[in-house]
Amino acid sequence: MAAEGVYRFVYKRSALFISKKAPCRFEVSCSPREWEEVWVPYFDLESSYELNPEDFGNPYLQKAVNAGKGIRILRQDPWECLISFIISQRKNIPAISSCVEKMSAERGEEIRTPHGGLKAFPEPAGLLGDLSGFRLGYREGYVREAARKVAEGELDLCSLAQLPDADLKLELKKVKGVGEKIANCVLLFGYHRMSCAPVDVWIEKIINEWFGGKNPFPDMGDKAGILQQYLYFYARSI
Repeated sequence: MAAEGVYRFVYKRSALFISKKAPCRFEVSCSPREWEEVWVPYFDLESSYELNPEDFGNPYLQKAVNAGKGIRILRQDPWECLISFIISQRKNIPAISSCVEKMSAERGEEIRTPHGGLKAFPEPAGLLGDLSGFRLGYREGYVREAARKVAEGELDLCSLAQLPDADLKLELKKVKGVGEKIANCVLLFGYHRMSCAPVDVWIEKIINEWFGGKNPFPDMGDKAGILQQYLYFYARSI
């Protein structure tokens, strides 16, 4: 949140501020053209997320679907996604956010907005030097190596978008520090592969308690990603 009642979003070199004016009325800081070309895809507003809780036999999942209505899977930048999730290992959300903000402030290019200047997430070349000031710990080498691969074209994140899920995951897991969970996170949030469902400690706990220890997501098809988000949100909110 940028200020009271104002929400800020940054995507590549674009920044958006959304102000709440009434219970169901919002004002956006961009032109109609930018809204349609940048932010409608970013918020995935043209996709239907309609799910009938009664279609799912698991009572916990039914409650999660009801609780999570309105959640969207943002179409984030694969590069920023990759680095953010590499950083996320053994860090909580405030620590991850703080690290990403600091990287952007010190290494990112300026974005001019009606609300003042912002900084974009750094380009790969910006993360090749000394990263000790970001307190990444053991992740520092992972971030630098991923940045090098992308900067030198060894890892072409744009071209990877043409690959099917399984092949894309294999390519991402070639990056040091990227395992199954992080690869699934990048697939879901960076490439919008909705059949991919990351399993973290929260989701693993849900699987053990409510699904008899069997991962249910492989049977959920292209609804797996959004159902994972519903379950995660519900588990964190009750």
